[in-house]
Amino acid sequence: MIIQCVSHGLVVKNSQILVYKVVDKVSNKSFYRSIGGHVEFGEDSAQTLRREFKEEINRNILITKKLGIYENIFSYKGEKSHEYVSLYMVEFEDKSVYDMKEIVGNEGPFRQFIASWIPINKFLNNEEIIFPEQTLIHLKNV
Repeated sequence: MIIQCVSHGLVVKNSQILVYKVVDKVSNKSFYRSIGGHVEFGEDSAQTLRREFKEEINRNILITKKLGIYENIFSYKGEKSHEYVSLYMVEFEDKSVYDMKEIVGNEGPFRQFIASWIPINKFLNNEEIIFPEQTLIHLKNV
């Protein structure tokens, strides 16, 4: 087992957040996560986030605020995972992205996702789950 370092970006518009749904194929439970990914050796978390947004959805971002670093221990696909998440508030350089209902993204050659704008209240009211769960702290202040 390894401990991973990841970086995630929160993009907000009109009390909604850009996230995508993930379904754990072992537990059949679903949750949402924001766009981001693994920190590569020699890269800081802000560089990671800029790279991940470009690689996954082909968009440039501006980092507006570092929210914190959080430890996330969880089970996924029947295995325990452990990661440190650097969480940022970000904005798109191209403001037309905010008009898109959905954004198709790629996490690799065979893993596609669809990011969409989900009302923040769905997470605050426990209608939907977002990971890392510390994201909720910051959604209350948006």
